[in-house]
Amino acid sequence: MLGKAEVLRIEQQSFLRGRAGSTVPVQPQQKYADDHGKSNLFLALVPEREVALQAVETGREIARRYGLSKSPRPHERMHVSLNAIGTYPDFPDDIVFAVSAAMATVKAAPFEVNFDRAMSVTNARAVVLANAIRSEEMMDLHVQLAKEMWSVGLNFTYNPRFMPHMTVLYDDVPVPEHLLAEPVRWIAREFVLIRSVIGKSEYEYLDRWPLLD
Repeated sequence: MLGKAEVLRIEQQSFLRGRAGSTVPVQPQQKYADDHGKSNLFLALVPEREVALQAVETGREIARRYGLSKSPRPHERMHVSLNAIGTYPDFPDDIVFAVSAAMATVKAAPFEVNFDRAMSVTNARAVVLANAIRSEEMMDLHVQLAKEMWSVGLNFTYNPRFMPHMTVLYDDVPVPEHLLAEPVRWIAREFVLIRSVIGKSEYEYLDRWPLLD
C-alpha cells in the first residue's frame, strides 16, 4: 500500500458514517451544477447485465418500501466507482491515452463484490448499496490504480477511507440503513474507463482491462 509520502490524498467532500467508523465517499449533486456538458472521466467496476438488472429491481423495492418518488437509475449506469480522473471541458484525448497506457500495467485477480445493505447518503440524496465490511481486494485495486496514475504524472485520487458503494437512485426522502433480502453480488473480472457527459444520462466505455488470476 502507498505510504503517506507517496500519494496526494484528495479527500471527498462528504462521507456517510458507517458502522465501526467506516465511511462511504460520495460526490454531492450540486458539485456538477456548473459543469453541464463537460466530460467526467472515472475508473469503475461494472456489474454483469443480470446483476445490474437486480440492482434496478432492488432500487424499485426500496422506493416502494420507503415511499420514494424517484425511479432507479437505468441498468446501463449501475457501477462502482474506483478512482476519479477529472472533469474536462472537451474530450481529453491525451488524458485518455495516458490513462489507458498506465492501466495496462495493473495486475489484480478477480474478486467478489458483495453489497448486503442499502442506505441514504447524508446531504447527497443518493440511495446506495454497500457493505459494512470493506472489500480489501477493492481497496488494493483502488490504491494500485492511484499508484499507476501517479507514476506517469497524472492527477489521481486516493482515499484511505474508501468504502465501495453503488448508487441505485436519488431521492429527497432518507432511507435508513437496512439489510437487503437478497445481496447484490458478482465476481469482478475487469475494470473500465468511463466517460459521462454531465447533464446527459449515458455512459461511454472508453477502455477496459481484465482482472487475471
